[in-house]
Amino acid sequence: MPHPKQIDFGFNVARLSRRLRQAVDAELQTFGLTDATWRPLAYVGRLGGGVRQKELATALGIEGPSLVRLLDNLEAAGLIKRKEGENDRRAKIILLTARGRAIADKVEVAARRIRGDALAGLSDKDIATTVRVLKHVCRALATSVPETAS
Repeated sequence: MPHPKQIDFGFNVARLSRRLRQAVDAELQTFGLTDATWRPLAYVGRLGGGVRQKELATALGIEGPSLVRLLDNLEAAGLIKRKEGENDRRAKIILLTARGRAIADKVEVAARRIRGDALAGLSDKDIATTVRVLKHVCRALATSVPETAS
């Protein structure tokens, strides 16, 4: 039978993820941004000079067709642009426009502040241990369950 702390682990990770998103959502509502807007912009911004549409779907945990609708809206709003992949024209690369970059930068500022508030009072050693443990769990899960868009 699993130790109660092991059971708590998964619940706490899920709760933390949800609470972080809620905190960022609340902060970014003042800019008129929703979870559906800021998350893809933040991921494209963090993943660098363009990301494949399939990689973005996996990172966001959403199915391809849902992502296509979302990207259509972001493109219509002038926040992203899509281009064909260099080696595979069927692959779509997502890039931020200048306006999209400005919003992604606001997201990063808000996330940095929220992260700082959430981690206040913890030692660097505690934070490093937590990050190490979370990476270990991700690696362990990756070997048994491939990451897919949900």
